[in-house]
Amino acid sequence: MYLNNEKLQLWAIRFKFKRRREMRNKRLAEAKQARKVIGMVERRLGKWVADGKHRINYKSIDDILMDLDLTGEELSFYCSTRFGKTFLTWRKELRIEEAMDMLLKFPEIPASKIGLSLGIKDKSDFRHQFKSITGMTPREWREKKLKKN
Repeated sequence: MYLNNEKLQLWAIRFKFKRRREMRNKRLAEAKQARKVIGMVERRLGKWVADGKHRINYKSIDDILMDLDLTGEELSFYCSTRFGKTFLTWRKELRIEEAMDMLLKFPEIPASKIGLSLGIKDKSDFRHQFKSITGMTPREWREKKLKKN
C-alpha cells in the first residue's frame, strides 16, 4: 500500500517536529551537564586558591589536574567560559595581582622575595611575568604606586 501525498507530508512534518524536540532535549541535557561541570570546577578551584595552592610551583599541568581532581577538558572548559583565557594565564594573573598587593604592603621586602613567596622561583621570570601584565617591572610599579600615595 502506497502513502498518498497528504499522508506523506503529514509524516514528514511529524518527523521534523520529533527531530526538533530531540535536538532541544539534547541541548538542554548538554547545558545541564555544563552547569554541573562549571559548579564542580568552581568549588574545587575556589578551595585550591583559598588553600594557597596556586602558589605552589608544580612540575606540570598534570600535577595541578591531579591535585584538583579534574580533567584537562573540564578545567579548560571552565577557564575559557568563565574567564575567557587559559588556566595558566589566569593563574599567572592571580599571582601577579597578589604580588601587586604585597609590593605595596611590604615595601621593605625585595620584589624577588615576593615572587618566591608566590611560587615563581626565578627572579627574572617574575620580572617578565609582572611586566607582561602591568607593562612595568615590579620595582618600577612599586615606586610609581608608592609615590602616588
